Amino acid sequence: EEQPKGEPFSITTDVTQSPWNAKLKLVRVGLKAPAIEDSQVPARNLVFLIDVSGSMTDANKLPLLKQAMNLLVAQMRSQDKIAIVTYAGNAGLALPPTSGNEKDTIRNAIFRLEPGGSTNGAAGIQLAYDLAEKQKSKGGINRVILATDGDFNVGTTDQGSLIRLIEQRREKGVFLTVLSFGMGNYKDSTLEKLADKG
Repeated sequence: EEQPKGEPFSITTDVTQSPWNAKLKLVRVGLKAPAIEDSQVPARNLVFLIDVSGSMTDANKLPLLKQAMNLLVAQMRSQDKIAIVTYAGNAGLALPPTSGNEKDTIRNAIFRLEPGGSTNGAAGIQLAYDLAEKQKSKGGINRVILATDGDFNVGTTDQGSLIRLIEQRREKGVFLTVLSFGMGNYKDSTLEKLADKG
């Protein structure tokens, strides 16, 4: 596909006849972002905020997230840092900020993540942002990554306060990415709001 020129990504499309139904056509849409050499990627300061509530037990939820995180660990460099905060009932620090060259330590923390408990994300999100800000990489990638199956509630904190927190931290250069796991009965309207603000 073509490299984008001055745009966030390039788009290519192809249309062809469907091989199994003459009345249908197949459309392929390709998106390509600019290729970035690993050596040019700024230092990454990532704090994963992980839902370990009982609803995350399914194979396509917490187990899938753990597989994906292990793929990320393989790509991490010494200048990158990762921390893991869990929430289910109470927030907990599963991994303090750790350099990307301590791969065994990070993998062991990922391995120990187990589901159980009820969902209450407010305390976890506060802890995650505090860690991200404390370890902030100047000119780097500073991001909280919230991973949940979408059943995210804020406990005793109202949604407006949570959104204000996310907006304030965004202004200070710590951004939010939301990863939603599972299929079927999504409850992701709150997640969408958080992602939009973060």
